Amino acid sequence: MSGTSLDGLDIAHVAFDFSSEHYIDFQLINCKTYALPKPIFEKLSNVFSLSAMAVFELDQELAHFYADCIAQFIAENNIKQTEITAIASHGQTIFHQPNKGFTTQIGCGSTLNYLTKIPVINQFRQLDVSAGGQGAPLVPLGDALLFAPFADGFLNLGGFANISTQQNTNSIAYDIAPANLPMNQWMQQLGKAYDADGELAREGKINEEVFSKILSLEFFSQNGPKSLGTEWLESTYMPCFENTSIPDKLRTHLEILKTLCIRAFEHLDLQSVYITGGGAFNNYFIELLSANYKGKLIIPDANIINYKEALIFAFLGARFLRNETTTLSTVTGAKTALRTGVLHDFQASLG
Repeated sequence: MSGTSLDGLDIAHVAFDFSSEHYIDFQLINCKTYALPKPIFEKLSNVFSLSAMAVFELDQELAHFYADCIAQFIAENNIKQTEITAIASHGQTIFHQPNKGFTTQIGCGSTLNYLTKIPVINQFRQLDVSAGGQGAPLVPLGDALLFAPFADGFLNLGGFANISTQQNTNSIAYDIAPANLPMNQWMQQLGKAYDADGELAREGKINEEVFSKILSLEFFSQNGPKSLGTEWLESTYMPCFENTSIPDKLRTHLEILKTLCIRAFEHLDLQSVYITGGGAFNNYFIELLSANYKGKLIIPDANIINYKEALIFAFLGARFLRNETTTLSTVTGAKTALRTGVLHDFQASLG
């Protein structure tokens, strides 16, 4: 899993037990994050300025990087390659415009399969978009089937923040707002990867004009299913912060995020919320949430915070191989639940 915040490639080695009729057991055996090489990071950070040919080259560069990391991960953890059923690869989202019928994740599955000699399942989102859905979020299926006993709702604070919950027998989920992605971009202007513990944001002041302007944006008044992409972030969200100091940008952004999260919790009547993603380590933001939310905030151990999305994409890969659906139509807005994904297995084709 490599998210929009570009904080690295997360690899999770997971085993699933599907033998029980009532629950699915899982074990997170090994996990590690590999930093993106600087050339790849810089290209992804400026992907909208790349030529079509450069994007295709980057697709291959990522596949080679993923393969190198997987080989290193297998060696470091003394894993027998024959014991790995498959690699479920989310890839790197670069374009996401479901209203125009496309979503694009790069990190070529055919090349990754050839280099690793392990079956690869990727492209989990496009089929849902083709069926009229958002192609996102996909993690709520894992929330519903793996994590539901732990809380009423699940907040993921990655590049974007999204929420999921079960109401009656329906799953509800949608993107709430940008989360880590804008903060990381601002901190990179200062030569830092992120705002550790939210300390710089703590020094800033809320820009009320920016706060009001952003909360009036159309996306925030829409009902789900809805999802955000980096195109919207660059064209609509980030320009609102021009002529504002970086500490004030950070503080105002966190106030927006907190307000929209609390609004979502109250709208969904959540009594407890399970928080994962890198934003769960932002102590200042968690303080802001805690001070304004009457329910219970649950922060799991660090491995679940960091690797829950990778773990759930492994789960989607396992469901794909079991010929089971990998989407929730009530969440994505597609006409029906679908078995999304594309299998690459050249060795199987050789007989």
